[in-house]
Amino acid sequence: ELGDTSVQYDLGEHYASGDGVETDFEKAVYWFSQAAEVGDLRAIEALARCYFEGRGVEKDEKKGLELLTQAAEQDSCSAQCELGLCYENADGTERDPKAAAEWYRQAADQDYAPAQCNLAVCYLNEIGVEKDEAAAVQWLQKAADQGFPRALNILGDCHFHGIGMEEDEVQAAECYRKAAQQGHPPANYNLGLCLELGLGMEKDAEAAVAEYLKSAEQGYAPGQCNLAFCYLVGGGCEADPQAAIPWLEKAAEQEHPRALGLLGSCYRDGNGVEQDLARAAGYFEKASALDYPPSLCDLGLCYEMGEGVEQDQPRAVELYTRAGELGHAPSQCNLGYCYLRGIGCEADAAKAIPWLQKAAEQDYPRALDLLGDCYLYGDGVEKDEQRGADYYRQAAERNYSVALCDLGLCYENGTGVEMDKAQAVSYYLQAAERGYVPAQCNLGYCYLEGIGCEVDNQKAVEWLEKAAQDGYPRAIALLAGCYRDGRGVAQDAAEAASRYAQAAEMNYAPALCDLGLCYEMGDGVEKDEAKAVEYYTRSAELGNAAAQCNLGYCYLRGIGCETDAAKAIPWLERAAEQGHPRALD
Repeated sequence: ELGDTSVQYDLGEHYASGDGVETDFEKAVYWFSQAAEVGDLRAIEALARCYFEGRGVEKDEKKGLELLTQAAEQDSCSAQCELGLCYENADGTERDPKAAAEWYRQAADQDYAPAQCNLAVCYLNEIGVEKDEAAAVQWLQKAADQGFPRALNILGDCHFHGIGMEEDEVQAAECYRKAAQQGHPPANYNLGLCLELGLGMEKDAEAAVAEYLKSAEQGYAPGQCNLAFCYLVGGGCEADPQAAIPWLEKAAEQEHPRALGLLGSCYRDGNGVEQDLARAAGYFEKASALDYPPSLCDLGLCYEMGEGVEQDQPRAVELYTRAGELGHAPSQCNLGYCYLRGIGCEADAAKAIPWLQKAAEQDYPRALDLLGDCYLYGDGVEKDEQRGADYYRQAAERNYSVALCDLGLCYENGTGVEMDKAQAVSYYLQAAERGYVPAQCNLGYCYLEGIGCEVDNQKAVEWLEKAAQDGYPRAIALLAGCYRDGRGVAQDAAEAASRYAQAAEMNYAPALCDLGLCYEMGDGVEKDEAKAVEYYTRSAELGNAAAQCNLGYCYLRGIGCETDAAKAIPWLERAAEQGHPRALD
């Protein structure tokens, strides 16, 4: 009241912050105004902020800008920096990047660290100045030397990515560490990444989680998302999907695309939440609106399969294309597959190849394997079995189960490689141990027939049972044969017929034929020759040579049907065309 501007300013700060008194912005504005009238620069800036935020006064950005300009023109470096932000972000004025950079420079020349950092960002991102990474690094170093955490963090990024200097992960990690010690959330996050991945320092998953937590607790969305991911996969902590969900939700509220995508995955898979495919698709949709490639791909899969949304395969192709153009390898691969199979578009193998190649260039295993298929069979490219096998090998080296099995088949048959049945068994085994059902079946067959290994009926049955449990029809039919012949199991004709029936329900042609034989001969079922003809017919129509021959024989001899040589001849001819010896005879 006696006009001491310092006391007036301090009193305004107490009312603004509620320090020792009840928060009262109107009183804060009164005391700031008193001090500002006699030129107290701190008070002028504080009053400007009140006008910008509408606290204690009616919001008036233009008035706030006038006050900041008044202080800035009196060489207040903090006001110059804030004024630069106004011009950069169009707060209270039109956006003017050049004016922003100039005000930052005036404050930076007074050694004001925040302005030095902002000016550096201008040089990095061409905001009002020409891009100049070297100048940016110089200003960042000046601010970092004063311990300014944001500058330390950005300087860490420059060290890490080699911006304006040589790449140096060790120096990057050190910058992040210094900034993180001051509680700078992005730095805590970056330090967490370094610890998690062993970048510039030794890996320490538990310490990484601690840094992510510090970042997350300060509301930093990337930190919240990474912390949640650690809970999802048990990285540096016990796996706890339910604990992950709240952190993902916090990050999603800030429209963090990866968090939105991960939430979608959780609802799709019922991981930490009750499964809800529609809600999953909704999260993928939100992340896709932010052009997040993994979610564009996930949403595409929703539309392709009709999961959580009405099936719309052309829409799936559109989404895969958007993500593929952003360089997302899984989407490029999915798009290539759509062109190969005519899913949501006209089948066009020539269009598929470039997309598969783009994904393959990123070492995406499925794309490598599909390219192997294309070259092996000449689909969209000139047939080249050796090149096809090489693509399988590249995918197999990345432990892609499908390719391990495909490469095994190449070695079994000598397709694109020198025949080596023992090597085939080795690849089948690798894929089988990873749970790939076709490989489990192929391995079981090898043990049954002694292909590349000694005959071992018990091992055969073990692998065939694994594949059969997943409903693989060939394995079920081969197991049926084991029960029929008593190989690796006790002979049991009824069990054999039951297994054949199970595979036949899946329209597996060999099993339809074998079940027909069971009914024709009365093996494991009551003899029913008419039913045998029915099963032979179904199998024959699917192109099974043995069934075509059996059906022709039934028509010749009147087994389960009227004798009709005219009907028999076409079926026998079809079987003969496939080289079936009995039909030829």
